[in-house]
Amino acid sequence: MVNDILIIGGGLAGLINALGLARAGLRVVLVEKKAYPFHKVCGEYISNEVLPYLRQLGVEINSLKPAHINRLQLTSPTGKSLESELDLGGFGVSRYTLDHHLYTLAKQAGAQFILEKTVREVDFEHDIFTAQLSGGQTVQARIAIGSYGKRSNLDRQLNRTFFQNRSPYIGVKYHVKYDFPRDLIALHNFKNGYAGTSAIENDSYCLCYLTTRENLKTHGSIPAMEQKYFTATRTCATFSRQASFCMSSQR
Repeated sequence: MVNDILIIGGGLAGLINALGLARAGLRVVLVEKKAYPFHKVCGEYISNEVLPYLRQLGVEINSLKPAHINRLQLTSPTGKSLESELDLGGFGVSRYTLDHHLYTLAKQAGAQFILEKTVREVDFEHDIFTAQLSGGQTVQARIAIGSYGKRSNLDRQLNRTFFQNRSPYIGVKYHVKYDFPRDLIALHNFKNGYAGTSAIENDSYCLCYLTTRENLKTHGSIPAMEQKYFTATRTCATFSRQASFCMSSQR
């Protein structure tokens, strides 16, 4: 069977494409290497400017009980701080919750999902895309959408030059519970990196930071690096003791 749309990757871009195209009546197949729900290393604040578009897709964000955020705090490595109102404002919801919700809506709209499989290769012949999946399965479609991140198996297959070099960055995310205003998103800058913290659902907070691999090498471990840069920051002082989970990724 030749599908209308093949989507490779089931993050936000892939899920939104799957939901919108399935609602438009197209035959959609999405391939994702993990099974929902799962966590992503990223900040979890989203601007309210996307709400009209999400409503068009049948997504009611308030059903996920997000945090509503309308203030910004910014700090420098020297400890200077400024605050501002956010004219549009935004909301905080974890990718664990949001992605699973979009996945459920897309399935209800008729999108087909192939989970815990990877795309090994994609060929294009006679106006048809043919994807070879792990395990030997093939999927065909008239249009293919690549919504996967950098450094994927396909990037390796295409011999893209950046794949030969190790990423100089690392990202780490925690979900924490601590005393912090739920209407405030904070961005804290430190040497060779920055950290963001904002409220999400269930009275929790997302704390996600990006820094260099060299920073990690200098301090020897993630806990030692966090001790150096975060314990001096008032709003982040207790997160390492209260984290419910931690993830890291290479970017």
